[in-house]
Amino acid sequence: MSLCFEVFTLFPGAIEGFVGAGLLGKAIEQGLVTVRCTDFRDFTTDRHRTVDDAPFGGGAGMVIKPRPVVDAMEHVARERGPFHRVLLTPSAPRFDQRAAARLARLPRVGLLCGRYEGIDDRVREHYVDECLSLGDFVLGGGEVAALVIIEAISRLVEGVVGNPESVHTDSFGRTGDVALLEHPHYTRPARFRGHAVPPVLLGGDHAAIARWRHRQALGRTWALRPELRPHAGLAPDHPIHLAVPPAALEHAAQLAAVARHHGVVGLAVVGAGPEALPRWLEATGGRIAVAVFADPKTLRRRLARGLVGGSAAGAEARFVRVVSRSEPFVGVEPPCEHAAALLDLLASELPRQATAAPLGPLVLWPHIDEPPSGVPIHAIYAPSGAPAGAPQGASAGAPTEMAGTTATVPSAGDLTPDPNGVQRQALAIEHAIADSSRPRSRTAALAHAALTELRDRG
Repeated sequence: MSLCFEVFTLFPGAIEGFVGAGLLGKAIEQGLVTVRCTDFRDFTTDRHRTVDDAPFGGGAGMVIKPRPVVDAMEHVARERGPFHRVLLTPSAPRFDQRAAARLARLPRVGLLCGRYEGIDDRVREHYVDECLSLGDFVLGGGEVAALVIIEAISRLVEGVVGNPESVHTDSFGRTGDVALLEHPHYTRPARFRGHAVPPVLLGGDHAAIARWRHRQALGRTWALRPELRPHAGLAPDHPIHLAVPPAALEHAAQLAAVARHHGVVGLAVVGAGPEALPRWLEATGGRIAVAVFADPKTLRRRLARGLVGGSAAGAEARFVRVVSRSEPFVGVEPPCEHAAALLDLLASELPRQATAAPLGPLVLWPHIDEPPSGVPIHAIYAPSGAPAGAPQGASAGAPTEMAGTTATVPSAGDLTPDPNGVQRQALAIEHAIADSSRPRSRTAALAHAALTELRDRG
């Protein structure tokens, strides 16, 4: 299907000079896209070809009169057929990729380019189908906006871009699915002035490359445009398990307090035998369910079979390591910056044929020194800004000194990306003046910080 643009303007040359270049010019040559320009001045009646006049009520600037605009549109409709009429003005909804995809399905689109203070508002009120704006700024006229819209829409016309996959993977390209910024791109040389290309792109594993690119697109979107990725978050009763090593026994009471405070299903002691269970039950005082597992694979199998409280049979458990920025991270993929990004990543990994399937139980591993092995695992930075100490009688959300650490959860407005699209702010757990009368557990602190965001911000 071909697409025709009818552009109404005082400067047809500005449009015609641009559309003949690049992919758009080739598309016009091939008959995939047509761009025609109509000059408002051709529909004036005085010898000066006047199109503007002073505004009623006074004020600065001039306004384009309605008659030449309406006469021009009606003439084109009679001569070449009806079209969808779009007025380009700053006071309008913002044009985006979804609007481009919608307009690309139409056979004929008319674009009205204003100048001065704009076009008489009776045109907006009675003679157009919709109004669009490029963004929160003002241009000298609508011609640049018209060219942007023509190029954005034309790329979606079949045959204009040689490889259709390019359109799909562009920023905002998945208009029917998700809105993501595009992943990073690299080309030769593999090392430039000491800066190397990510190794995964050189390994030839196309599945690994696809996963890396998707994760990078998610991370860049959350860092730069988090408003594009609204997430419903976890249900209040979504099953979360807290997995800890046997060495965490000395802080069992604090871990139990964290688990109860956040509605965690229970503590999973990983790497212990049945003989360890009585000691854990005694240490937690029976305030939280405790189970022991020989290794992470055993826990994963038990969860998949629905043999652990809060899990449904067949639901795949997701292991999430909670990471402190104060400790070096060793792993294939960098941690997610905050809970919403983590949940977005986990949801995107659900099988496509089961998009309605719920996310399985989460297993948090907040212990710094011993990341679990033998199971697929993601990582998340413990968010700064959430109280990091275990809640022992403190009100929810109030800072606590039990863990000797404090942290704060960033809001979307606090996210400050670097030029490469990597979010740097999410966390640095800072040491605080600790109450020496209380034991300190960084495991409990990390768990509390992560659970606070998962429950409240996820």
